[in-house]
Order: sequence, then structure tokens, then C-alpha cells
Amino acid sequence: MKITSNLTHIATAVEFEAAKSEDELLTAFDQAGLQGFPAELDIAERTEDHVQMMSLDTLLGFAKASGLAAVTYDVTYFPHADDAEVDYQLRQLSHDLEISPEVIRDVCASEIEEYLALDAKRDASLPVHSIVEAYTGGTAFAWYGMSEYPRLKRVILRKLAQGGQRATRNFVMRASKAQVDLLEDY
Repeated sequence: MKITSNLTHIATAVEFEAAKSEDELLTAFDQAGLQGFPAELDIAERTEDHVQMMSLDTLLGFAKASGLAAVTYDVTYFPHADDAEVDYQLRQLSHDLEISPEVIRDVCASEIEEYLALDAKRDASLPVHSIVEAYTGGTAFAWYGMSEYPRLKRVILRKLAQGGQRATRNFVMRASKAQVDLLEDY
């Protein structure tokens, strides 16, 4: 239960349940007496407000108590990262920070290699994200499961925030934006 006495936003650590496979979700839906339908869902890309529920069981119980008979779901798997994926992510990050991808690659070369090695050890057959949504009264209620996996953006933003000669020239003015972006990943 959250109780606030003023309008100050307080950031708190949030623990997400682990992502579930489609079979695991379908089993949970069946146990709750609900049908599940696959949909293209991405909480980060949502344009409408939603209520985030931290427990899948709570969301399914709420859906059932609200008279719903069905929910939508989406499960995301990531293949292992390769150089093409690194290039893609560096282009996105360089656009966001207005720093050339070459500068990022130069300053963060060892972190990129470490990221690729770490990601190669990850089991790509396990889901990294699972989303379940229930719609009632014009509001989307959502559960978001997330499994740990290496994130290149997080590693690079941390390194760039530490500096380096080329990064200092190109990055210092954008460090606060990068730190905010890093926090928004949660």
C-alpha cells in the first residue's frame, strides 16, 4: 500500500516477476478460468495510460472478479546479440544522445566486447519479456514479467557517464539526459 502526504514523486525500486513462456501463461490463465489471446503488446510503446500490477496472480484475479473472461498477452524472445545488433543499438543511442556511433564504439570498445560475451552465455530459448493485459471500464490493467538479460544501452550509458576525452567533448552536456534514460529502463 502506498500512502503519500504531498505531490512529491518518490522513486522506488520495482521488482518484476520473471517473464513466462506462452505455455506457462496459458496454464496460469486456465487455472484462473480465463482465456488468453496473443496480441502485439509493448508497455514501453503504449500511448494510453495503464494500471501496472506487479503480480500475475493478482492481475488474473482482478480480471476474473471484474467479470472478464479473457486477457491478451505477448511473449518476447531475443536472439543472441551480434555485431549487426550492436551497430543497430549504437545508431539508436547515438541519435538519442547526438554523439557519433564511432565515438561510442571507441570509448566503450571493451564494454561492447564484454556485453557480447555475456549475452552469448544467455539462454536465448527463455523469454525476456511477458506482458498480460486486461481491459475493463476503458482502462488497461497490465502485468509485465521481465527476466534479467544484458542490456548494451545500460552498459554504454554507465561508461559514457564516467567520461573519457572524446566522450567528455561529445557527452558532458547530455549526461543528465542519459542518466534519466537509464533510470527509465526500469
